[in-house]
Amino acid sequence: MTEEVTYANLKFENCHVMDNITEPEDTKEKGHHTSSCSWWSVVLILFTLFLALLMGLVTLTVLCQNCVLCPANWRWEGGDTCYYFSTEEKTWEQSDKFCSSQNSTLLLIKEKAKWELVKQFDKTSYWLGLSFRTEQNGWFWADNTALKEEQRFWARNRYSTPCCAYLYYKDFYCQQCKEKKYYVCEKLAIQLERGNNHQREDWFVRPK
Repeated sequence: MTEEVTYANLKFENCHVMDNITEPEDTKEKGHHTSSCSWWSVVLILFTLFLALLMGLVTLTVLCQNCVLCPANWRWEGGDTCYYFSTEEKTWEQSDKFCSSQNSTLLLIKEKAKWELVKQFDKTSYWLGLSFRTEQNGWFWADNTALKEEQRFWARNRYSTPCCAYLYYKDFYCQQCKEKKYYVCEKLAIQLERGNNHQREDWFVRPK
Protein backbone atom coordinates (compact mmCIF):
# COMPACT_ATOMS: atom_id res chain seq x y z
CA MET A 1 0.00 0.00 0.00
CA THR A 2 2.84 2.32 0.93
CA GLU A 3 4.60 1.65 -2.37
CA GLU A 4 1.49 2.57 -4.37
CA VAL A 5 1.17 5.89 -2.58
CA THR A 6 4.80 6.71 -3.17
CA TYR A 7 4.47 5.91 -6.86
CA ALA A 8 1.38 8.05 -7.13
CA ASN A 9 3.13 11.00 -5.48
CA LEU A 10 6.11 10.69 -7.74
CA LYS A 11 3.91 10.59 -10.79
CA PHE A 12 2.07 13.70 -9.66
CA GLU A 13 5.29 15.55 -8.99
CA ASN A 14 6.62 14.61 -12.42
CA CYS A 15 3.48 15.95 -14.06
CA HIS A 16 3.87 19.18 -12.13
CA VAL A 17 7.44 19.52 -13.35
CA MET A 18 6.37 18.92 -16.94
CA ASP A 19 3.72 21.58 -16.60
CA ASN A 20 6.32 24.03 -15.37
CA ILE A 21 8.52 23.21 -18.34
CA THR A 22 5.90 23.47 -21.06
CA GLU A 23 4.18 26.61 -19.82
CA PRO A 24 6.98 29.04 -20.74
CA GLU A 25 7.16 27.54 -24.22
CA ASP A 26 3.45 28.19 -24.74
CA THR A 27 3.91 31.73 -23.50
CA LYS A 28 6.78 32.30 -25.93
CA GLU A 29 4.71 31.01 -28.81
CA LYS A 30 1.80 33.25 -27.88
CA GLY A 31 4.12 36.25 -27.54
CA HIS A 32 5.72 35.54 -30.89
CA HIS A 33 2.31 35.15 -32.51
CA THR A 34 1.10 38.45 -31.04
CA SER A 35 4.26 40.26 -32.18
CA SER A 36 3.89 38.82 -35.68
CA CYS A 37 0.26 39.96 -35.88
CA SER A 38 1.20 43.48 -34.76
CA TRP A 39 3.95 43.71 -37.37
CA TRP A 40 1.64 42.64 -40.18
CA SER A 41 -0.96 45.16 -39.00
CA VAL A 42 1.59 47.96 -39.32
CA VAL A 43 2.59 46.76 -42.79
CA LEU A 44 -1.06 46.63 -43.88
CA ILE A 45 -1.75 50.15 -42.60
CA LEU A 46 1.32 51.59 -44.33
CA PHE A 47 0.46 49.82 -47.58
CA THR A 48 -3.10 51.16 -47.43
CA LEU A 49 -1.84 54.71 -46.87
CA PHE A 50 0.59 54.35 -49.78
CA LEU A 51 -2.19 53.20 -52.11
CA ALA A 52 -4.44 56.07 -51.01
CA LEU A 53 -1.66 58.60 -51.65
CA LEU A 54 -0.85 57.07 -55.03
CA MET A 55 -4.49 57.12 -56.11
CA GLY A 56 -4.80 60.73 -54.99
CA LEU A 57 -1.78 61.77 -57.05
CA VAL A 58 -3.03 59.93 -60.11
CA THR A 59 -6.48 61.51 -59.77
CA LEU A 60 -4.95 64.98 -59.37
CA THR A 61 -2.77 64.49 -62.41
CA VAL A 62 -5.63 63.26 -64.59
CA LEU A 63 -7.95 66.07 -63.55
CA CYS A 64 -5.23 68.69 -63.72
CA GLN A 65 -4.11 68.54 -67.32
CA ASN A 66 -2.39 71.84 -68.15
CA CYS A 67 -2.87 73.10 -64.58
CA VAL A 68 -0.82 76.12 -63.57
CA LEU A 69 1.09 75.68 -60.33
CA CYS A 70 2.29 78.61 -58.21
CA PRO A 71 4.36 78.56 -55.00
CA ALA A 72 2.77 79.15 -51.60
CA ASN A 73 1.83 82.82 -50.99
CA TRP A 74 1.90 83.51 -54.73
CA ARG A 75 -1.20 84.16 -56.81
CA TRP A 76 -2.22 83.15 -60.28
CA GLU A 77 -4.05 85.98 -62.04
CA GLY A 78 -4.23 84.40 -65.47
CA GLY A 79 -1.81 83.55 -68.23
CA ASP A 80 1.38 81.66 -67.43
CA THR A 81 2.66 83.90 -64.63
CA CYS A 82 2.59 83.80 -60.83
CA TYR A 83 2.53 87.01 -58.79
CA TYR A 84 3.67 87.84 -55.28
CA PHE A 85 1.99 90.83 -53.65
CA SER A 86 4.08 92.23 -50.80
CA THR A 87 2.61 92.94 -47.39
CA GLU A 88 5.36 95.35 -46.38
CA GLU A 89 6.93 98.38 -48.00
CA LYS A 90 10.53 98.45 -49.22
CA THR A 91 12.77 100.70 -51.27
CA TRP A 92 12.98 99.93 -54.97
CA GLU A 93 16.39 98.29 -54.56
CA GLN A 94 15.22 96.21 -51.58
CA SER A 95 12.15 95.13 -53.54
CA ASP A 96 14.27 94.20 -56.54
CA LYS A 97 16.62 92.12 -54.36
CA PHE A 98 13.74 90.31 -52.69
CA CYS A 99 12.22 89.36 -56.03
CA SER A 100 15.60 88.15 -57.28
CA SER A 101 15.95 85.97 -54.17
CA GLN A 102 12.69 84.31 -55.18
CA ASN A 103 13.94 83.64 -58.74
CA SER A 104 11.61 86.34 -60.02
CA THR A 105 11.61 90.01 -61.07
CA LEU A 106 9.67 93.09 -60.15
CA LEU A 107 6.52 93.46 -62.22
CA LEU A 108 7.23 93.97 -65.94
CA ILE A 109 4.65 95.47 -68.29
CA LYS A 110 5.92 94.93 -71.80
CA GLU A 111 2.70 93.93 -73.57
CA LYS A 112 -0.78 95.42 -73.71
CA ALA A 113 -2.29 92.14 -72.56
CA LYS A 114 -0.21 92.35 -69.38
CA TRP A 115 -1.32 95.94 -68.87
CA GLU A 116 -4.98 94.95 -69.09
CA LEU A 117 -4.34 92.26 -66.50
CA VAL A 118 -2.40 94.58 -64.19
CA LYS A 119 -5.27 97.06 -64.15
CA GLN A 120 -7.34 94.42 -62.36
CA PHE A 121 -4.90 94.10 -59.45
CA ASP A 122 -6.33 95.21 -56.13
CA LYS A 123 -3.18 97.03 -55.00
CA THR A 124 -3.34 100.75 -55.72
CA SER A 125 0.35 101.65 -55.53
CA TYR A 126 3.46 99.52 -56.00
CA TRP A 127 6.92 99.53 -57.54
CA LEU A 128 7.40 98.41 -61.12
CA GLY A 129 10.47 96.64 -62.44
CA LEU A 130 11.52 99.76 -64.32
CA SER A 131 14.09 102.44 -63.45
CA PHE A 132 16.02 105.26 -65.11
CA ARG A 133 19.75 104.55 -65.25
CA THR A 134 21.90 107.64 -65.34
CA GLU A 135 25.03 105.88 -66.58
CA GLN A 136 23.11 104.56 -69.59
CA ASN A 137 20.83 107.58 -69.89
CA GLY A 138 17.71 105.55 -70.38
CA TRP A 139 14.94 103.44 -68.90
CA PHE A 140 15.61 99.77 -68.25
CA TRP A 141 13.49 96.91 -67.00
CA ALA A 142 14.55 94.83 -64.02
CA ASP A 143 15.60 92.06 -66.43
CA ASN A 144 18.17 94.51 -67.92
CA THR A 145 16.31 95.04 -71.20
CA ALA A 146 15.80 98.60 -72.42
CA LEU A 147 12.34 100.17 -72.46
CA LYS A 148 11.17 100.34 -76.07
CA GLU A 149 9.06 103.14 -77.45
CA GLU A 150 6.18 100.79 -78.23
CA GLN A 151 6.17 99.72 -74.59
CA ARG A 152 5.21 103.21 -73.43
CA PHE A 153 1.52 102.72 -74.26
CA TRP A 154 0.59 102.72 -70.57
CA ALA A 155 2.87 105.61 -69.56
CA ARG A 156 1.19 108.96 -70.01
CA ASN A 157 3.92 110.72 -68.04
CA ARG A 158 7.45 110.99 -69.41
CA TYR A 159 10.49 111.23 -67.15
CA SER A 160 14.16 111.58 -67.98
CA THR A 161 15.66 111.93 -64.51
CA PRO A 162 17.08 109.27 -62.17
CA CYS A 163 14.09 107.69 -60.48
CA CYS A 164 12.16 104.42 -60.20
CA ALA A 165 8.78 103.70 -61.72
CA TYR A 166 5.64 102.80 -59.80
CA LEU A 167 1.97 102.49 -60.54
CA TYR A 168 -0.57 104.55 -58.66
CA TYR A 169 -4.25 103.97 -59.45
CA LYS A 170 -3.47 102.50 -62.86
CA ASP A 171 -1.13 105.28 -63.94
CA PHE A 172 2.65 105.52 -64.24
CA TYR A 173 4.73 107.77 -61.99
CA CYS A 174 8.36 108.12 -61.02
CA GLN A 175 9.81 108.72 -57.57
CA GLN A 176 13.09 108.62 -55.69
CA CYS A 177 14.17 104.99 -55.45
CA LYS A 178 14.89 105.36 -51.72
CA GLU A 179 11.20 105.85 -50.97
CA LYS A 180 9.37 102.82 -49.58
CA LYS A 181 6.40 101.27 -51.35
CA TYR A 182 4.65 97.96 -51.79
CA TYR A 183 5.81 95.87 -54.72
CA VAL A 184 4.77 92.96 -56.93
CA CYS A 185 7.09 90.15 -58.05
CA GLU A 186 6.41 87.92 -61.03
CA LYS A 187 7.78 84.66 -62.40
CA LEU A 188 6.73 81.93 -64.79
CA ALA A 189 4.30 79.40 -63.41
CA ILE A 190 4.92 75.67 -63.44
CA GLN A 191 2.50 73.90 -65.75
CA LEU A 192 1.49 70.28 -65.39
CA GLU A 193 1.33 68.74 -68.84
CA ARG A 194 0.65 65.35 -70.30
CA GLY A 195 3.43 64.03 -72.49
CA ASN A 196 2.68 61.66 -75.34
CA ASN A 197 4.70 59.52 -77.67
CA HIS A 198 3.96 56.49 -79.79
CA GLN A 199 5.15 54.01 -77.20
CA ARG A 200 3.98 55.29 -73.84
CA GLU A 201 2.37 58.13 -71.92
CA ASP A 202 3.87 59.79 -68.91
CA TRP A 203 3.29 62.84 -66.77
CA PHE A 204 5.85 65.48 -66.00
CA VAL A 205 6.21 68.98 -64.62
CA ARG A 206 8.10 71.57 -66.58
CA PRO A 207 8.36 75.38 -66.64
CA LYS A 208 6.23 76.75 -69.41
